[in-house]
Amino acid sequence: MATKFLKVFFVVLFISLLQSCPGLEEECNDSSVPVPDLITITPLKPTYNQGEEIIYKLTIPAENDYFGSSINLYEKTGVTHAWLLANSALFNGNNLTYIKGSKRDGADNWFNVIYNPANGLYELEIKIKLNKIGDYSIITAERVDFLGSPMCNRFFISTNILGKNADQRIEFTVQ
Repeated sequence: MATKFLKVFFVVLFISLLQSCPGLEEECNDSSVPVPDLITITPLKPTYNQGEEIIYKLTIPAENDYFGSSINLYEKTGVTHAWLLANSALFNGNNLTYIKGSKRDGADNWFNVIYNPANGLYELEIKIKLNKIGDYSIITAERVDFLGSPMCNRFFISTNILGKNADQRIEFTVQ
């Protein structure tokens, strides 16, 4: 009986040692950084006519040094699409055509920023036909999430639209 108990004890001990071998743990990173002006609106002007089109574009190189040292977000996270959280004021009431990327299901202001392995970029490009007449005052405080897993290798970038005013807004009129 004692030898059977010892055998079971050593088997359990051996298995627990195998599970805790150094070097097998996943390196875990959670990082958040501000990177200004990653989003552009082209053309950006003070007044548009109803029906004019603009291009809303976000490009993030997978390999970058935004987080303090050179990393490749695709290799680090395995994420084929990051998520952009943007102000929905520009998108609601206007016609959107997705050139690169897509709308995330179930949310007005979440977008899929797609990884392009051919050029190593995460890309979102939307053609917006300005149908909604009026004054636009868009607070520009966007966030891009690269979620490697629920608990590990999560990277967050806070950014804005290039050309914002002193109040952190993009303002224009559609007539």
